[in-house]
Amino acid sequence: MERSVRATTAEERLRSRTDELEHALAPLGSGALGGESLRRAELMLDDHGFGAEFVPAEYGGRLERIDGLGRVVRPACRRDLSLGFGYGLNCYFAATPVWAAGDTAQREWVAALLLGGGRIAVARPAVAHANDFVRDEFALVRSEGRRRLDGAKTAVLNYARARGLTVIAGTEDGSHEVLLIDREILPEGALRTLHRYRTVGLDGCEFGGLEFTGCPVPEEAVVGEPGQGMGLAVRCSVVTRALLPSVLIAAADTVLRTAMRFAVETRGEDPYGPLKSTYGREVLTGALLDLLISDSVALAAARGIHLLPDRVSACAAAAAYTVPKLLQDSAHDLSTVLGEAYFDAKGPYGAFGRMSRDLPLLAQGHAGTAARQAMLVAQLPKLARESWLVDDEPPAALLRPWEDLPPADLGAVAPAGVADPVVPVLTACSGLGGELGELVGAFLGELRQLRGRFARITPGDGLSTPDTLALTDRYALVCAAAASLGVWREHRAARPGTFLADPAWITGALHRLGALLGLEGIPKAPQDAVERRLFDAVLERYEQQRSYDLYETTLHSPDRKE
Repeated sequence: MERSVRATTAEERLRSRTDELEHALAPLGSGALGGESLRRAELMLDDHGFGAEFVPAEYGGRLERIDGLGRVVRPACRRDLSLGFGYGLNCYFAATPVWAAGDTAQREWVAALLLGGGRIAVARPAVAHANDFVRDEFALVRSEGRRRLDGAKTAVLNYARARGLTVIAGTEDGSHEVLLIDREILPEGALRTLHRYRTVGLDGCEFGGLEFTGCPVPEEAVVGEPGQGMGLAVRCSVVTRALLPSVLIAAADTVLRTAMRFAVETRGEDPYGPLKSTYGREVLTGALLDLLISDSVALAAARGIHLLPDRVSACAAAAAYTVPKLLQDSAHDLSTVLGEAYFDAKGPYGAFGRMSRDLPLLAQGHAGTAARQAMLVAQLPKLARESWLVDDEPPAALLRPWEDLPPADLGAVAPAGVADPVVPVLTACSGLGGELGELVGAFLGELRQLRGRFARITPGDGLSTPDTLALTDRYALVCAAAASLGVWREHRAARPGTFLADPAWITGALHRLGALLGLEGIPKAPQDAVERRLFDAVLERYEQQRSYDLYETTLHSPDRKE
């Protein structure tokens, strides 16, 4: 029996909050803040109790769904990544170990801090595949029978203004502890704030150094089981990877919207402009497809935290790995639409360059693409042998953004999945006919080849085999194709007549991903009717001021008549 498609109560609350924030931030413009305007935006978020978005409902906050959190930060991220991520979502990343494994007192303290407008920052450990930006770490040592924290980190986000600190420190026996620290009660001299670390991108984010010297650490500061800090950090990184794409999608929305603004406003000046040339139209429609593909795999990863916590890890790593690549390449292609206007630092098109510059830095995350590939390599050989082309498809709710979800149990999230959460959608759709059926068949053929190649990888091979990195890249694209196909199928079944139920976008998306994979046996390009439908959607969403993601959120701007 078909389930009701009426928005759930949680969905209604989420849409209301997103619209409220979009409306509140409208006076700031449609992208790229800085200086005083960024500070005003932060005060606006404080006035709307933005910190409550990062606190689970059971502790007095508004957080009910992980995918919902990814959506509610987008109004801020569309204006400036330093606002949405730096002042916002990073607080949730810092609090995640507490929500996953903290005791009641720790959770209540963090909840009160965030609900009161305070901030919490995280100092992560160095890992084997980390980038140099975050390689230093802290050490927890015993001295005269007491534990003390020593060491410094160069780049901690919100280093100076966060009262709460989640510190992941190495111990003398080689293990790690996650520590929750209230900097306001530390003895004098225990913590020193170092200089701010200036970055080319995300220049509104306050990165800077912290140095602990003989800082006393009481037992109640330890989060989770003693000695299990690294395991907790790895589990929490699955949640981080599931959420990070949502931030990038919001920025890419502004990039595409700015390019469209330029194309529309200059179409009378150039008879060969982007709205009239085949190349320009292809770039614009390709950017829309990249956003929809990215949001589909992000949706699967975020909702998988609730529905498939023991399986979601591979999808989350694939999302965090492939979404930044898709969106950065898309921004590069769109830069050719703007021409010389790409270099405008201010004015109506200034947001493009700023967002394009911020995307790569944020995409690095804690440890960059190598860590995400390492996470995939650790799982994919087993999944290839035991899961692919065998497992049942995921629950429909995984790819139905309007449906409610059970509360997320972050403590149940597994660092390595027992099965693949998304690719079984390809097998379930193998009966489709026509062009879509051919496309699905081509991706299934690619999955069969990947299964054979991954199955030959042994645990000792790691990242050392010559083609392993290329294989993880190909898997991530197949995962994105399966997620996109699932989103289309669920909308077709439950919300016919909507754009996401239209075969045009999924046909275009699978063609685009198939081209990146170099798949054989499929048409080189979608039919002209598909291209026209997609371009019409790009132009229509621009003119009607709706977002380019899965949700078509109504956007507000200072010159919009409400």
